[in-house]
Amino acid sequence: MNTLDAINARWGRGTLCPGRIAKPAEWSMRRQHVSQAYTTDWAGLLKVKAQ
Repeated sequence: MNTLDAINARWGRGTLCPGRIAKPAEWSMRRQHVSQAYTTDWAGLLKVKAQ
C-alpha cells in the first residue's frame, strides 16, 4: 500500500488502485467480441506468431 500511495502521490490520485476495486464502465470488456465458448474451446483461440 505504501508503494501505491507513493505512485498516486507522484502521478495523481487514482493512477493505481487495488485490483478488487471496480473500474468505470468505459474500461470494461466489450462482450460482443467474446466467442460463445471462450473458456472451453481451445481450437477457437487465435494463434499469434512473432517474427
